[in-house]
Amino acid sequence: MAGGAGQGDGGQPARCCPVIPSPLMDSVGGWISEIRFFYKRQTLYPLSPHAQALWGWLMWRANEVFWQFPLRLSLSEIAGGTRMSVSMVKKARHELVEGGYLLHEKYGGRNMAGYCLLSCIRPGTLVMPKAQKGGRQELAQAGAGMVH
Repeated sequence: MAGGAGQGDGGQPARCCPVIPSPLMDSVGGWISEIRFFYKRQTLYPLSPHAQALWGWLMWRANEVFWQFPLRLSLSEIAGGTRMSVSMVKKARHELVEGGYLLHEKYGGRNMAGYCLLSCIRPGTLVMPKAQKGGRQELAQAGAGMVH
C-alpha cells in the first residue's frame, strides 16, 4: 500500500474529521442524552432497523475508544460486530449519511474508512468531547467536506 494506511495526498493522514483525544463527552450532550435524542428523532424521521443497529454499534465503538474520531473501521469489522452482511452495512451506512447522523470518508484501496458521528442533540455538528466545546465552528467546518 503506497503511502501507508490512512495516508492522504502528500503523505498527510486523510481524515473525515479532526482527531479528538479527550475522553469526556460534552456536558450538554453525553452518551445517554445522544441516545435519548436519537430515539426522539426517530418519531419524525424513522430509520430502518439496520441503520438504527449500525448507529448504536458505532456509538458503542466511539465510547470504547474514548470518542476519538474518526473511527477507523473496515466493513468486515462492522459487519461482524453488527451481525449484518457487508451489503446491508453499506445500505445502513448510506441511510445514516443521508439522514445526517454520520460522516463517512473512504480512504481508497484496502484502507479502513473513517467515520464521524453527528450529534442528535445538535444536528449537523459533530459528537464531541467537552474539551473541544469552544471549537465547535472550526470542527463543523472540518467535517464540511465529507460525504453527505
